[in-house]
Amino acid sequence: MAAAFDGSTRVPSRAIKPVLVLAFALTLGDASAARTNALPEQPGRRVILGTIVDAQDKPIPFVAISVSGVRANAANGATADDSGRFRLILPNHERVVFDARRVGFMPSRISLVAGGDTSVTILLLPAAGNLPALEVKDAATRPAGLEGFERRMMERKRGAGAGWFIEAKDIEASSPIRATQVVETVPSIYVRRVNTDRFAIYGRSGLGEECPATVYLDGVLVGGISDMVTGRDRRGRTVVTKDGEGAPIDMVIEPSQIAGVEVYQRGIFAPVQLQPNDPNAMRCAIVAYWSKHANSRTTSPRSPR
Repeated sequence: MAAAFDGSTRVPSRAIKPVLVLAFALTLGDASAARTNALPEQPGRRVILGTIVDAQDKPIPFVAISVSGVRANAANGATADDSGRFRLILPNHERVVFDARRVGFMPSRISLVAGGDTSVTILLLPAAGNLPALEVKDAATRPAGLEGFERRMMERKRGAGAGWFIEAKDIEASSPIRATQVVETVPSIYVRRVNTDRFAIYGRSGLGEECPATVYLDGVLVGGISDMVTGRDRRGRTVVTKDGEGAPIDMVIEPSQIAGVEVYQRGIFAPVQLQPNDPNAMRCAIVAYWSKHANSRTTSPRSPR
């Protein structure tokens, strides 16, 4: 049976003693307790100040208070603060019933008879049952630079910035079998087979000569012009050889794992974080791959198809 309290009852001051009374919900089968004290009445409305405590008389924060049968301010109730205190403002002095609920505690229902402003202390008892089990799944982590790629791509679509952008949907539509194949149709980019199982990405320098593009994956340098070694032949002519020619992008990411690619004809057009330190590389193309998830990259090299 719900307990009823009349906040307007007058008692000689020497006889006033705090009383803690258990209140049992009619339909919830729960237990609570309330201690009431009279407050000065405010005409036209009723204010209920309350504190939620546990069995050790410690405040319980963030308890949800919902009012039945009468409308409180804001949203038919209130929420206790971090000190367990709450405040209800009711539009009239009629009888009021409200519930107190919080995860881990038994819900309680309090009934106050018609009257003036009142203060109450409500006791919540811990719930006996166990909470349902939660399944924790490993959430895939987006690479830190992917947001920057998406921002630059939107700016390019609005006519600002530079670069050539390829989205995941474009890659899926073309069904490439290796990462280097994704950029084969980009203007000023050339993909060459440099040996039996390896491909290289090239751009063009300011002089119109082919040069190895600088390739990044999630902002990390994969390879480029810095792999080139310059020397001279027996006649004294300059000869450029490639040491392990071809950025190994095909070995570290599958096309299905690529979230997007941005390509810049020259390093000077690329964002600062993608500009190489090598001055020769600054005069050639920049190709930056971005993976869908930071943990989706291939951890061990594989042979390109």
